[in-house]
Amino acid sequence: MTTWNPSAVFAQDTTLRLTSAEIAHIQQNLPIADDDQYYVDAVFEGGGVKGTAFLGALRCFADAGIKFRKVAGTSAGAITAAMVAAGFTVDQLEQNVLGPLDYEGQILSQKTSWLIWNGSPSDDLKQFPWMLLRLMIARRRGQYSAEPFKKWLSGHLEQKLSTFAPFLQTQSADLEWYQKRDLKVVISDISCQEMRVLPEDLHFYGQEPTEFSVAEAVRLSMSIPLFFEPGQLQDSTIIDGGVLSNFPLWIYDAEPGQKPRCPTFGFRLVETLEDCEPGTPGSAKPIRGALGILRAMVETMQVARDNHHIRKNELGRIINIATGNISATQFDLTNADKDSLYRSGYAAAKAFLLKWSWEGHLRDRGFEPAAVPAVVR
Repeated sequence: MTTWNPSAVFAQDTTLRLTSAEIAHIQQNLPIADDDQYYVDAVFEGGGVKGTAFLGALRCFADAGIKFRKVAGTSAGAITAAMVAAGFTVDQLEQNVLGPLDYEGQILSQKTSWLIWNGSPSDDLKQFPWMLLRLMIARRRGQYSAEPFKKWLSGHLEQKLSTFAPFLQTQSADLEWYQKRDLKVVISDISCQEMRVLPEDLHFYGQEPTEFSVAEAVRLSMSIPLFFEPGQLQDSTIIDGGVLSNFPLWIYDAEPGQKPRCPTFGFRLVETLEDCEPGTPGSAKPIRGALGILRAMVETMQVARDNHHIRKNELGRIINIATGNISATQFDLTNADKDSLYRSGYAAAKAFLLKWSWEGHLRDRGFEPAAVPAVVR
């Protein structure tokens, strides 16, 4: 397969990219910091290879002149958050990191046993019983080793962001609010039956954030159950953070009654835009048979807490990106598939930013824009 070139999307659709007038309109509706820059915090949802769409959204934000301050994510969202926190530009991500990435050759290059025979990885989560049977025969806890992924990610991060230490250093009271940076990664500890947020929960495992590898934290967060071999922290088995919170929009929320310094946007992956309102009349899915109950239970564990929070605190800050019928484990994406995801990410971010305003968001939260001093988070 030829190397993917995301910029070719704009040649295919000449109306997609933001115009100068649209950029001016977006910036007029954003809060501006004392350094004359526009900052936002961001939370990225998990979704496997569908996270390719985040790159298109990042390109749109870069075109609009928006910088990211504090970022968080789960699974694929954690990968994106780590890349953003490390300071990669969108050009670098497109040309040097994600453009040349061969998902199957670099990420799925190592199975945990020669006894594991399967077809397209995109079908594995749909054929759960067969995947489970293969693992039982091979006596393994996951089909693929996550070490190739960790090696790939470490290779890119090591020169920019090896541990969580830089974020602890930027919490100094001497720094302005817009100079503070942060990265949070969600994992699922199934031994202790707890959701953990790294790096703040590393003390449970006797680990120091200043010494803990960011690549390892992301590797733990993206360990799709049974698909990838789980990780380990001391005696605890760690799997994909998406099992317990796939879209942790709550992670940077200001306390009730406190006005934030900048918005927190959530980047969410949905099959269609009609899926954006969970729990509405007619949205109930039919559940048939024991296998259907098991699958629905797993899906509910992934989204129930997040959907509850979204219904109460969505506040017009979620960018819903339609990914169509592409599955989380479709590691054999074609360049056309990647183009589609990238285009969808850019278009969703563009549509959102053009209609969003900081003052409107504050009023939704119960503040008059100039009435309450902003809290430093």
